[in-house]
Amino acid sequence: MKFKSLILGDIRQQYKYGFYALYTLFTLVYITVLRILPMPWKELCTTTLIFSDPVLIGLMFMGAIILFEKSEKVMQALAVSPISIHAYILSKVISIGLISLLSGVLIALFSGMEHSYIHLAVGIMLGSALFTLVGISLSAFISTMNNFMLIMVPTLIISVAPISVYTMGYKSGVMLLHPSISLIELMSGNISVISLMAISIWCIAMYIFSCLSVKKMMTI
Repeated sequence: MKFKSLILGDIRQQYKYGFYALYTLFTLVYITVLRILPMPWKELCTTTLIFSDPVLIGLMFMGAIILFEKSEKVMQALAVSPISIHAYILSKVISIGLISLLSGVLIALFSGMEHSYIHLAVGIMLGSALFTLVGISLSAFISTMNNFMLIMVPTLIISVAPISVYTMGYKSGVMLLHPSISLIELMSGNISVISLMAISIWCIAMYIFSCLSVKKMMTI
């Protein structure tokens, strides 16, 4: 019951800060763009936009959420509360994941393309979880919006740049070790053992870093 209340509290906080309004705006813009794109471009762009909107925005929003919480002394309160670090992190992952899933499925539905919605949903949730965890991990190193941008911009470039190379035809199996490539493949319905193992390992690693990051922020 406490965990459910924690998730609902995070959802209310995200709504209060206008994240739902921003998600709605981005979703409507992406749907409009996809509706007017010619068919040869639509299939590739649909998966890419679904990746960039629900998944990567989770990374950017997470940094902003942590900044807000730092300003409100949430971390200090967490240190003396009965809420565990694991519950705190999982609540963030689930609350961001739900809005990411809703946004991604809506984009897919209105794109006019056929999709494997099970693969798409799994890819969105795993991707959202991964990048939310990345956002939490990096948040220990940010204290201002300038710090936030200095860290997030190169992180986004590292996350997105390999996708351009991959979609241009360089589809080496080694590239599946990159989490973004594995997620794109999964959302497209192309499942492989390598991509599933890669994304799983990345998620576990970032969860560990997230726990360490939250512990550090609680002591500041």
